[in-house]
Amino acid sequence: MLDIEIKKSLPGFKLEVSFAVEREILAILGPSGCGKTMTLKCIAGLIQADEGRIALDEKLLFDSSSGVNIKSRERNMGFVFQNYALFPHMDVFNNIAFGIRQLPVEDVKEKVRLWLQKMRLSGLEKRYPGQLSAGQQQRVALARALVSEPEVLLLDEPFSALDSIVKERLEEELLEIHEFFPGHILFVTHNLAEAYKLSSKIAVYEAGRLLQFGEKEKVINRPSNRVAARLTGVKNFLPAVVQEVESSSLNLELSGLGTRLKVERAAGEEWKTGQVVTLGIRPEYIQIKDNGENIIAVLVEEVIEEISSYIIRCSLAGSGGEKNLEARIPRTEAINLNRGDSCQFYLPADKIFIMLE
Repeated sequence: MLDIEIKKSLPGFKLEVSFAVEREILAILGPSGCGKTMTLKCIAGLIQADEGRIALDEKLLFDSSSGVNIKSRERNMGFVFQNYALFPHMDVFNNIAFGIRQLPVEDVKEKVRLWLQKMRLSGLEKRYPGQLSAGQQQRVALARALVSEPEVLLLDEPFSALDSIVKERLEEELLEIHEFFPGHILFVTHNLAEAYKLSSKIAVYEAGRLLQFGEKEKVINRPSNRVAARLTGVKNFLPAVVQEVESSSLNLELSGLGTRLKVERAAGEEWKTGQVVTLGIRPEYIQIKDNGENIIAVLVEEVIEEISSYIIRCSLAGSGGEKNLEARIPRTEAINLNRGDSCQFYLPADKIFIMLE
């Protein structure tokens, strides 16, 4: 287990996070400047935290209280920088070999050849970084990080500079690496789809704080607060009042509208009649439906066509345009809606989450 508890202050910014990672892929998700990269650099020992503790299994890497601070090169971690940080004066072979150059020559050759093959770089070993595509440079950086057999692989925005085709191919390669890599993988991203595709857990950051940490399905479908919800792509928030509490569900009334909704009650949640809450639902979970429970009447404000879906932005009927919903409807569902049309949205009870703010 990789156990992290760190505090680091800079002028105008403070990072304070705490979490533990098993041997899995963790995505650290958040906007630019929120402390994601700083977290990786503290873990790697490239910068020193002001306070806290970092431990890898039974080995203490950093502990401010006891003065422990293992040097970066002794932490057995691989780091792939956002700009790859390849040595421009070294060819591919020597870039990959850089971290194991202290080994016997034949061992170095064998290990580098293995990673050239694994990363589909065979035949490029004599080329220099300036002669490689962005995707090839990324593969070299990954090979260099992995050739020393690290216990932790740290990736800082590894796909941000790549076009969509190369990005998708390298994402698949990272998942393949995870199958045989026995250690922890942490990667920084601001891309929600990337975080969900590649990770088993997600840590949501904002302004140096850890807003939410957990299994990706829970983080996406049950955000802990409004900020975490927005950062994970939720756009719909509706004020409501709890009307009835049942063993497995809640009955609520949308504030100022009188519309009733039923919401599944998550295990361990405690709610009271009369409690004021905020409901949230992701745009892709909303459906167009004429009748049944959890139906909301809306007035269409805008319809935007995308490759695979329609984005329908609406105001709730009776709200005077003050309460809004956005739905993402697959293009496979034939719709004929225009600005000013009325329609009915269905909000599935198991897709609505509840927050106190």
